[in-house]
Amino acid sequence: MTKRKDGRFQEKLIINGKVRYFYGKTKSEVLRKVRTYEEELERGKLFEDVADEWWEVHEPTLAPNSLKAYKPARTRAIRTFNNTPIKEILPPHINAAIEDFAKYHADKTVRNQLMVFNLIFRFAVQKGYILFNPARDLSVPKNLPKTKRCSPSSEDIKRAKENTDIPFGMFAIWALYTGMRRGELLALEWNDIDIENRTITVNKSLYHINNKPAIKAPKTQTSIGTLPILDALAEKIRPGKGLVFPNEQGEYITDTQFKYMWRKYCRTTGVTATPHQFRHAYATMLFENDIPPEEAQALLRHAQLSTTMDIYTDLRENKLKAIHKKVYSIDMV
Repeated sequence: MTKRKDGRFQEKLIINGKVRYFYGKTKSEVLRKVRTYEEELERGKLFEDVADEWWEVHEPTLAPNSLKAYKPARTRAIRTFNNTPIKEILPPHINAAIEDFAKYHADKTVRNQLMVFNLIFRFAVQKGYILFNPARDLSVPKNLPKTKRCSPSSEDIKRAKENTDIPFGMFAIWALYTGMRRGELLALEWNDIDIENRTITVNKSLYHINNKPAIKAPKTQTSIGTLPILDALAEKIRPGKGLVFPNEQGEYITDTQFKYMWRKYCRTTGVTATPHQFRHAYATMLFENDIPPEEAQALLRHAQLSTTMDIYTDLRENKLKAIHKKVYSIDMV
């Protein structure tokens, strides 16, 4: 230990090839700082610090929709392990946390939580904080409830069909007869629509960053596609220029504007469904008209056939339940 010209004491340590200096007004202060640092090295990084470090690197790479799912999952992960040294967290600890979380959440949310744990621990391995990823071989509990998709009620569909002339009245109709997502409809331009050949080209989507509209390419190649214009939609279309659903200035709708317009539309018409439920009604129409799952996948632009099959399975089960309900009342004449 040396004494500097300014009167402070200095100690130099070489750790993993790197020089580290410690300063203090007294020798005991310097030694205390050295001991604290050595204890931190022995203990290793805290989970919360690693999760924050991972987030700082990972957040800028996330798409807006992914950000909405990852952010609460990161918060829950920190709440679970916060000040625990990351190298002390083992597979049984993570598995117990996932099983406890699964008691109160649906399958998709639990899978997303485990994925975020995986990403944080994988980052820790890459940074040399731990030797292996303790979440790597874990899986979510089986038979977790899945979030049920549901179509709008027949009353909502009737109300939507009867109110196409009011402001924003065509939005639900477009979702109903094309199955397009909210962002795809808000990005849709009239030059994407070929009235003569009865097709719609889906090649972009609108999203919002702090309410400000931005355009992105679809997340996967399967989200890009050409859709047919159904007769029920063709007879209601009134072609124009620019955006199909602009704001009053003819520009992209902000998130706040969309929510206001949709709430006003619902209050005026009595519709209670969400835009995504009208997309699900389109999937229901495909099922009821015996469109094979593979073709329905292309029309719905699902990245995985399994997503389409899940919808078709739910619809078959609902149809079977309805049949059973009718059969129960059958009696001999």
